[in-house]
Amino acid sequence: MLTSVRVLSENGPLRVEIARWRDQLVIVKRLRGDSEMLGDRLEREAQVIRKLRHKNIIPLLATEGTSLIYPYNEGVSLAEVLQRGVLAPRQAVLIISDILSALAYIHAHDVIHCDVKPANIILQENRALLTDFGFAKDLALKVITQPGTFFGTPNYMPPEQFRGKRDDPRNDIYAAGAVLYHMLVGEPPYGNQVIRFLLGDDSLALTPLPDTCRPLREVVATALQPDPEARFQQAEAMLRAVKVARELCEP
Repeated sequence: MLTSVRVLSENGPLRVEIARWRDQLVIVKRLRGDSEMLGDRLEREAQVIRKLRHKNIIPLLATEGTSLIYPYNEGVSLAEVLQRGVLAPRQAVLIISDILSALAYIHAHDVIHCDVKPANIILQENRALLTDFGFAKDLALKVITQPGTFFGTPNYMPPEQFRGKRDDPRNDIYAAGAVLYHMLVGEPPYGNQVIRFLLGDDSLALTPLPDTCRPLREVVATALQPDPEARFQQAEAMLRAVKVARELCEP
């Protein structure tokens, strides 16, 4: 039996809350009311996350009706941390390395997250966790959304995903680059001009990374290429580049 403790967020009929379940605290994502589309999305999220087991991914514990039950993890979201300012380069590298490890794993299992962003990254003392597979695309499962449907967060998505293309793992590589950029610069790529960028305006310039982040400049520039063919082609390749750069970064 689920006993609600505290509501964390509420977006229309979708509620996320801390609850007590089987003598432990859990995070519950539940649907209130009737929404066939959201019901399908929650069912698909459960199908996707059930097959994933990785130290940097928050697993699914159980489902009860239209409620998804996840373990409660002590920690803070990267989005909250970034409200206080930029991170030291080595700290940023450790976080993004964990996320890239998770992405390499899910891509090997035909899953694309499609919404990698600071709010979906939980920081604990010694690791970062990727969460919220609500927009994830599983290439092995039947399509349940209409072509061109918009899913994701503009500040962390590449132009092709903005146009509705969700079946390419390199979408997540761009998003990882955008998160790394945000950690180092203090704002996501293109800031409040991001829609212009996504619509194809190539006159916009990115704020350069600080000098302390010089070893990471090529990594970020490659990850954030508008053309997916010019990005890292696999999460493992970006992870290797990040690890090389880490040794050259200032503490």
